Amino acid sequence: MNTKGYFVIGTDTDIGKTFCSTLLYHGLKNKKRMYYKPVQSGGILKEGKLYAPDVLSLCEFEGMEYQEDMVSYVLGPEVSPHLASEMENKVLDVDKIRKYFQELCKKYEYLIVEGAGGLHVPLIRDQFYIYDLIREFGFPVILVSSAKVGSINHAVLTIESLKHMGIPLHGIIFNRVQNTEESKVYEKDNINIILKKSPTKNHLIILEGEQEIAEEKLDSFLKGEANETTK
Repeated sequence: MNTKGYFVIGTDTDIGKTFCSTLLYHGLKNKKRMYYKPVQSGGILKEGKLYAPDVLSLCEFEGMEYQEDMVSYVLGPEVSPHLASEMENKVLDVDKIRKYFQELCKKYEYLIVEGAGGLHVPLIRDQFYIYDLIREFGFPVILVSSAKVGSINHAVLTIESLKHMGIPLHGIIFNRVQNTEESKVYEKDNINIILKKSPTKNHLIILEGEQEIAEEKLDSFLKGEANETTK
């Protein structure tokens, strides 16, 4: 199967990667699609079993049972994956992740891959980083950013790193945009500045409280055509 895929990363921790990945997955409900979290730290212990919170969140949103096949490694400590694996004396096998990813590509039409944190997060200390995994998978990046004060620096640094590494940026999702009378002036300006620094103007704006991406907007974004001026 000729799989179309996207690798979702964030500009910062708790920026909403899982929420945006969930909305992308949900919006593709009429397609043969899959969500994949290669490595999850900060696992949730329930009745003696460790669950991936990002997978739990997506499954709860979709109203379905927990899907173990959506994650390869679940680590307990709520720290960077490289440190969590060291604390638990576990070795992350990149070849195992690679082979499982290839199996998913054979089964599904669309694949939403969610990273762990940002571009430079280590998976194996001094050896293997999120950007290495992105290169392995060969999917373009969807960058999740905020539009709050401070977002310009975080977003532009990530965009510049992607450019330097030769990793294609499919588009940017601006998440939890407040759009209040107080915030909308600087939010609009922040978004426009970030887009000017981006090699693509393809973007989505998800307002605080929104729980779905309109079908036509998602279709345009996935095609790389969501270039409308921010309002």
